[in-house]
Amino acid sequence: MSKLIYADIPRVLRSKITLGSILITIFMAAASVLTAVLDAESKGLVFRISTNNLTLFIAMLMPIFSGGVSILIISTEFSSGIIRNKLIMGHSRRSILFAWTIIYSLLTLVTYIISVSAFFITLKLNGCTIPEGNTGTIITNLILIFCFVLKFQAFSLLMLCIYPDAKLAVICYMLNNMTMLLLVFASFSQNSKKIVKALSRIFIYAYTSSDDFSFLTKPDTPWLTALCTLSLAAVYMFLAERYFAKKDLK
Repeated sequence: MSKLIYADIPRVLRSKITLGSILITIFMAAASVLTAVLDAESKGLVFRISTNNLTLFIAMLMPIFSGGVSILIISTEFSSGIIRNKLIMGHSRRSILFAWTIIYSLLTLVTYIISVSAFFITLKLNGCTIPEGNTGTIITNLILIFCFVLKFQAFSLLMLCIYPDAKLAVICYMLNNMTMLLLVFASFSQNSKKIVKALSRIFIYAYTSSDDFSFLTKPDTPWLTALCTLSLAAVYMFLAERYFAKKDLK
């Protein structure tokens, strides 16, 4: 499997799709701060408003970038016959899928780190400070957000293993994301904390008790949210392995 990883990493990194997604996430992270600077009445409010902006951006758009990259790049392997060549060379379907999982999970992590770094750099350049005494809460929220994004990365691989072409995989992936967002927003409109908590364990990473989505909001039972989110990602990967084992590679 290591040979598959080392062979595919340069191709993924050279892809214009990868570069484009990273640049967009950097822009959105910086824009989260710049719009807060314009809206905030004081410097002290910039961090809360900007992290609220960044959180909503990650919840709505980051899954599209993280999952979309893997779908668009891997789909070329199906259409060009690269996967058949890998099988002929003696690699198993399971090792191919696990190699994808490692490569695109690492890519998601790198993109996430770059985006968050761009956010904090923009904060510093604008003279904004992080409120003292909130380091632990901020780090916990950042970890939970990454678990949330990683779950979508796993789901994108499942879509690739189920559907025969990239267009159909992208459509189904996008429809799922839209459905989940509508479900979460609908739960907020019902004003039921129990429903919101249950859904947020999987779909929105633990901001369960208020409309404040900033990094300063203490998450409700973060370990349970991380467990639920990563467990769902594991289910996606199990199903992906089952579907890929039976997939017809024409």
